[in-house]
Amino acid sequence: MRILFHAPPLVGHTLPMLPLACALREHGHTVAWALGADTQALVQSRGFECHAAGPDRAWASAQLAQHWPERQRLRPEQQAGELGPRLFAGLYAPATLPGLLQVLERWQPDLLVHDVMAHAAPLAAALRGLPSVSHGFGLPRPRVSIEGAAARMAPLWQAHGLEMPADSGNHRLGSRCGHVDICPPSLRLGEPLPAGQRWLQSPTSGVRHQPRPRQGVLASFGTVHHAQASFDRLLNVLRAGPWPARVALGRAAAAAVAEPGHVHIAAWLDLPAEWARCRVGACHGGAGTVLGALAQGVPVLLLPVAADQFRNARALRAVGAGLALEGEEQTEAAMHTALQRLHDEPAFTQAAARMADELAAMPQADAVARALVA
Repeated sequence: MRILFHAPPLVGHTLPMLPLACALREHGHTVAWALGADTQALVQSRGFECHAAGPDRAWASAQLAQHWPERQRLRPEQQAGELGPRLFAGLYAPATLPGLLQVLERWQPDLLVHDVMAHAAPLAAALRGLPSVSHGFGLPRPRVSIEGAAARMAPLWQAHGLEMPADSGNHRLGSRCGHVDICPPSLRLGEPLPAGQRWLQSPTSGVRHQPRPRQGVLASFGTVHHAQASFDRLLNVLRAGPWPARVALGRAAAAAVAEPGHVHIAAWLDLPAEWARCRVGACHGGAGTVLGALAQGVPVLLLPVAADQFRNARALRAVGAGLALEGEEQTEAAMHTALQRLHDEPAFTQAAARMADELAAMPQADAVARALVA
C-alpha cells in the first residue's frame, strides 16, 4: 500500500506521527510525506521521501500578524482558543490545499494520514476519493478550537461542492477512515471521544521506562516559543543551583557565555535519552515534551506561554505528576521552590511513574500500523 503522511510545518506536529510512519514502512508499505519547508529535513533524516506542500512558518507568522494585529494586546492564555483556528484553518489550510492536491495527483497514494490540525488534508482526500486518517499530537483539542476551525473550513468545503463532515473532516466515516488518538486516558480532561473509528496509540511508542538512579534537572524550551523572559529566569535559577542541569534552548546558544560547571546548555539535546537520566524536568508545556518526560517517570515543572500548553498544565496537575506556574507566577523564587518540591517530594515522582506505566500499556505503533491497513 502507498501511504502519504502530511502535517503542518511544525516539529511538534510532525514528530508524533513518525512512529506510525516508521512502523508502516517496516511492514513493507511505501510511505512518503508532504510537508512545508521547515520540517522536510527532519523527515528526510529518517529516510523518507518528501514532497513540498504548503507554506512555511515564517509566512504563517507574517500573515497572522497582518490579519490578527490585536493578538499583541492579549495575554497568552487569552489567545489560546483563537490561535489554532486562525493559524491552521484560516491560514495554513487554504494555502496548503493546492499543493497537497498536486502531490496526491502525482504520487497516487492509497491512504492519507494527517495531523489533526492539517485541515486541508481531509478535504484534499475527499476531493481525490481517498480514505484519510487523522493523527493526534497530544491532548484532545477543546471544543472552542474544534468549532472555530469548522467555521473557517466549512466555506472551503462548500466552495468545492462538498458537505463538510464533523470536526472539519478529521473523523470521516468509511473504510480505513478514522483517528489515531495518542492521548493517555488519564490526561483527557473530560473531553468526549471522537465519533467514528479510533485507534489508541502510545505517544511514546518504543520507549521503555528505565527505573534507575536519576539526578539533575533537564530543561527544554521547545521549538517555537523558546525566546521568553520566563525561560531566562529559569536559566538564572538553574545557574544558581544546586542541581546539575542540562538545557535544550531550541535555538542557537549565545556565544562566549561561560556557564557554571554544573550547567550544560545546547541548542538541541536528544530528549528521549536525556529524560532517562534526569530526576526532574522543566519545560514550556508542549505535548511532546511533557509526554516524553512522563514516559520515563519524570515529574515536570511547566511554564506555559502559548497554545495548548495551558491545557497540558491543567492535565499534568490533575494527575499529580508536576507543577505549573503561569503568568506573573513565573518568578525565579517560585521556580526554585517548585523544582525543589519536585526533587524532594516523592508523591510527584510516584505519580509520574504511574503515567509511565499507563503510556507503556497503550497500544504501540506496530499494532496500530497492522490495524490501520487490515
